[in-house]
Amino acid sequence: MNPLEKSVWIWSDGGCDNVNQYVEFRHEFTLSNASEHAQLYISADSEYAVWINGRFADSGQYDDFPDHKAYDGLPIGHLLQQGENVLCILAYYQGVNSFQYIKGRPGLIYALETEEMTIRSGSDASYRQSPAYTSGQMPMSTAQLGFTFEYDAAHNDRWIESGYRMSGEWKRFDTVAAPDAIYPSLYERPIRKLDVKNRCRSHVTTQGVYERQNAGADAIVAELMQCDYLSHRLSRSLFEVGGSLSLPSSEGLSIRPGMFHENGGVYLVLDMKREECGFLELELDAEEGVVLDIAHGEHLDDLRVRASVRGKHFATRYRCGKGRQTFTHYMKRWAGRYLQLHISGVTEKFVLYYAGLRAVEYPVQNKGEFCCPDRLHRKIEQVAVRTLHLCMHEHYEDTPWREQALYAMDSRNQALCGYYCFGEYDFPAASNRLFGEGLKEDGFLELTAPARSPFTIPSFSFIWIVQLEEHLLYSGDIGQAGVMIGTVIRMMEKHMGNIRNGLLLTPGSSSYWNFYDWERGLNGASATAPDYKGLQGTRFDAPLNLFFVMALEAAGRMAHACGNRMAARHYQETADGVKAAIHEAFWDSAARAYRTYLGGTEGEHYAELTQSLALCARACPEPLAAPLRKRLSGRDNGLVPVTLSYALFKFKALLDEPEAYGQMVFDAIADDWGHMLYSGATSFWETKEGAEAFGQAGSLCHGWSAIPVYFYYAYILGVKPVEPGFRVFRIEPVISVFHQAEGRIPTPYGVIRVEWKQTKDGFVLNLEHPEGTTRQQSEPKPFDPGA
Repeated sequence: MNPLEKSVWIWSDGGCDNVNQYVEFRHEFTLSNASEHAQLYISADSEYAVWINGRFADSGQYDDFPDHKAYDGLPIGHLLQQGENVLCILAYYQGVNSFQYIKGRPGLIYALETEEMTIRSGSDASYRQSPAYTSGQMPMSTAQLGFTFEYDAAHNDRWIESGYRMSGEWKRFDTVAAPDAIYPSLYERPIRKLDVKNRCRSHVTTQGVYERQNAGADAIVAELMQCDYLSHRLSRSLFEVGGSLSLPSSEGLSIRPGMFHENGGVYLVLDMKREECGFLELELDAEEGVVLDIAHGEHLDDLRVRASVRGKHFATRYRCGKGRQTFTHYMKRWAGRYLQLHISGVTEKFVLYYAGLRAVEYPVQNKGEFCCPDRLHRKIEQVAVRTLHLCMHEHYEDTPWREQALYAMDSRNQALCGYYCFGEYDFPAASNRLFGEGLKEDGFLELTAPARSPFTIPSFSFIWIVQLEEHLLYSGDIGQAGVMIGTVIRMMEKHMGNIRNGLLLTPGSSSYWNFYDWERGLNGASATAPDYKGLQGTRFDAPLNLFFVMALEAAGRMAHACGNRMAARHYQETADGVKAAIHEAFWDSAARAYRTYLGGTEGEHYAELTQSLALCARACPEPLAAPLRKRLSGRDNGLVPVTLSYALFKFKALLDEPEAYGQMVFDAIADDWGHMLYSGATSFWETKEGAEAFGQAGSLCHGWSAIPVYFYYAYILGVKPVEPGFRVFRIEPVISVFHQAEGRIPTPYGVIRVEWKQTKDGFVLNLEHPEGTTRQQSEPKPFDPGA
């Protein structure tokens, strides 16, 4: 039974035309006895935070679709008491589309179930628009994330506390006057709630005074901070007393009032020592009206936090109330390593006890373990695992700093790594289902999920099908495959209808971004219109067709597992035909490589990605495969190189000959990922260029860059599933790189333990695997969908 069935969706009377609304709800009730096992069921469009009797309970709406929303079940019995109780909820409505949100109807619904009674949203709830948060139009942080925020603590009247008495600005929700509306269907949250952890420690790494220029009424905080003049001061001249500059601090950092002036004040740069993701939190003691402008970022390349770049804004404003105060912003996570505070308006007192992030993490365990003799590779594996974890919240994220968006290509890399290091299956399954809900009439998925985008990337839709089949292989969850196979069949039937002369036609309108990699000639841009995402004339793309082949074969394996052998055979036969057509059309015998494009306005183009995909998809005939790998392995091979995001395909193609190219692949990992570590990285970057990429907006924590994890476990330890859930697995370690390695691989049946070494007497393997799993003793047979 849906626990919210008898509850009512409520909101303020602002209506759904208003955007960026912060609304406070308060529901008072009395219990004869404390209710130890009470549960609060809650859902909102777009976010919520809950307090019971003045104590924080939880926050965080699952990212979902406006017509099909998740509800959370929160254990809150430990917060209840005999007698008077109060439930307080801050609800936020974004109201404009972003890369993880689709505009819905503003609303909050809840039911607090105790042994004695059930408290429901409805006419007993009181509400008001938040007087402390600024609602309405605000600058966007990024188009992907949504709005920035501003908060005035002087208008916080402690409304979440038990003894608070509501004034006339509070209203009761009128269920009779509520307009008729179609509200979403509800389902239980499919993954675990995020853990709100302790404060991240931060340290004042530099400080001084700043002067502000041209601070008009319409000025954007982030742009002001980016342009403020900074002048360094020694800490002893800035703070009242010496001592530690680390936060949190029980004594606090007391700033001398004489350091402030009319057009500026004091700046502090805080270092949390590594990339973090969480809620902004402040604790301070100040006079009313003091202003903190706060920026967050991943580096200090500008000798300050990069608060604004290319119309992206990573800063907010906090106006202080009087006295000691603590503030946590629960409505949006921030990510980065550094905070910068510009403090103004102090005439008497300002003491900072804490400024930083309260870490927010998806609860997983590091069940995998990898050890080899090389310290650099061990460090790469550890940082890659942390990068992966930093990019897991409501779903996989490309970057927690700039977008927090779920992309298919990114999440495929992330899922492959996560199976090995976390043994986590519910999380990728939920991300996969979000994509499936975004299937469009043309057979492609939305660019991100949940979202509505004016364009999509066709190749990402095909890799999503590969991702679905890999989830079946690693998790053994045939039920999930059965749920998704209908969507896959609809997609495949639609796209098989667009085959011309054996090849899939490249879609040509501006609704499609024919992107394959960030290198030249592969990013979907033209020389004359770099932002143009369409194409002119009929064109066939080798990468798109090769991803299509991979999707067809993955769909065949899924269909076979679900008992649809006719569809499985049809998809495999179609894939075989497209492979033959790809080789016939794109192979250039003179260049000894595959062209990237045929037709359209593109010139001759040969890329490492194209060759890698042809090898991975087995579209290259065997006699040509070995020399193509040899060319692909060369440093000066005349091919457009792959970037970090697509290196997975190049590495997999080369490791089909592990003894020949194993050392080269892992040397490349040591060079590229080691370069990031030696540059001070605490998480791995979007591209090798780091923050300077994409017009100085490159992220320094990107989920796709966790891919070394996959290669350490699947190739150095050598364990890969052959049948769903590792019921049968293969162990073929690459022994040309290290003389020994050991580790643990989580599976649905338990942990596989591997230890191997090369001795003077030969190769020695020690293997332990759980009951229910079997090591494959022979080479796998070719897949036969009709068997």
